[in-house]
Amino acid sequence: MNSNMKKHGLACLIIACFAAAPALAEDGDSAITAELSYIAESVRNFSGGLQKGVKNEAAGTLAATVDLEKAAGWSGATAYVEFIVNHGRDPSGSLIGDFQTASNIADGNRTRLQQAWIEQRFLDDMVAVLVGAHDLNSEFYVSEYGGLFTNSSFGIGPEISGNVGTSLWPEAGLASRVAIQLDDQASFRVAGYDGDPATRGLSAAEGYVYIAEAAYATAGGAYKIGAWRHTKAPVQGGGAGLAGGYIVIDQPLMEWGGGELGMFLQYGLAQRSAESIKNYIGGGLHISGLIPGRGDDEAGIAVARADFSSNYRTINPGFKKAETVIELTYRAQLFDWLAIQPAFQYIISPSGDPALANAKVGILRAEIGI
Repeated sequence: MNSNMKKHGLACLIIACFAAAPALAEDGDSAITAELSYIAESVRNFSGGLQKGVKNEAAGTLAATVDLEKAAGWSGATAYVEFIVNHGRDPSGSLIGDFQTASNIADGNRTRLQQAWIEQRFLDDMVAVLVGAHDLNSEFYVSEYGGLFTNSSFGIGPEISGNVGTSLWPEAGLASRVAIQLDDQASFRVAGYDGDPATRGLSAAEGYVYIAEAAYATAGGAYKIGAWRHTKAPVQGGGAGLAGGYIVIDQPLMEWGGGELGMFLQYGLAQRSAESIKNYIGGGLHISGLIPGRGDDEAGIAVARADFSSNYRTINPGFKKAETVIELTYRAQLFDWLAIQPAFQYIISPSGDPALANAKVGILRAEIGI
C-alpha cells in the first residue's frame, strides 16, 4: 500500500468512526469521543541567534477514543487513534540556533498517524496493559504545570529528547506499556518503545527504549521519579547504549478566590558518555486566575538549563557549557474553544555557540479545540 493510500484510508477510517458514534450511543452516552485541535503561531526572533526574522507554523490533531465495551462488548478495553497535520518551518533551525527548541509545535510539513493503540484494564482497573503506537511523553516525564510553556524542554527534558531516538511528538513509535494503580495516590508504570520511531518498524539494530516511572499524587500535587535506557544509542568512544534518570515535581503553593499559585521542578541526568546533553534542570511558577474574573487563564515564568556533555564540547571546541532559557507566558482562554497565548523567551548561549548572541524570541500562539 503506498503512502497516499495509507493516508486516505486512515482519514476515511477516522471519519467513519466519528460518523458511527451516534449509532454506538448507549443511554445517551456515546462509545466514541472525538477531539479536534489546531494550534497556529508566529515566532519572531528580535535579536541574537542566527538572524532576525519571523516564522509561522501550525499543528493540527484529530483524535478519537473508543470505549470498546460500549462499542463491541469488549469489557475493560479502550482504543485510541490520533492523526496529525503539521505546517511551517522550525524557527530554531532557521532563526534562533538553539538546542532546546523554542517552539514545542515546530516540526515542518508532515501528515502522519501519530498514535494508534489498544488498552486492556484488569482487576477493577488496577492494572492496564497498552500496545500499539504510543507517545512516551503522554504518560512519562509529564509536568502539569510545565505543560503551559512553549519551550520544548518543559515538556520532556533534553537529556532524553536531545540524546536518543525516542517515541515523542511528532514521531511516536510502537510500544507496550503496563500501568499499575496501587491506590488513589501511588502508581507505577513501565514500558518498552521502538528505538527509532521514524522508521515505523521494530529492529534490534535500531534498539529499544525502556522506561519506568513511579508516581505519588496528592491534592493538586504530583511527585515522580523515573529511569530509562536506550539499548543502541551512540555514545562517546564509539559504544552503544545510554541510560539516565529524572524527577518531576508539581507542587501547589497557595490558593485564593478563583486562583492558584504552584511551582514545578524537573531534573534529568544522563550517563557521562552522552553525545549531547549530560544533565538538565528546569522549573518555574504557574499561576491560574491571576486576573480577577478570569479563573481559566494561566500565566507563568520558568527557566530551563541544559548542560552539554564533554563529547559535545569536544566536537565543538570553544563552545560554552550550557544553554539556558527563561520564558514568560500568559494563556488567555477567550472562549471554550479558543485560547490566545503570547510568550517571550530569552535564550542564553544558543547551542553553546560563542558566535551566537543571546536571543530574544517572541511567540504569539492561537489554539482552537473542540
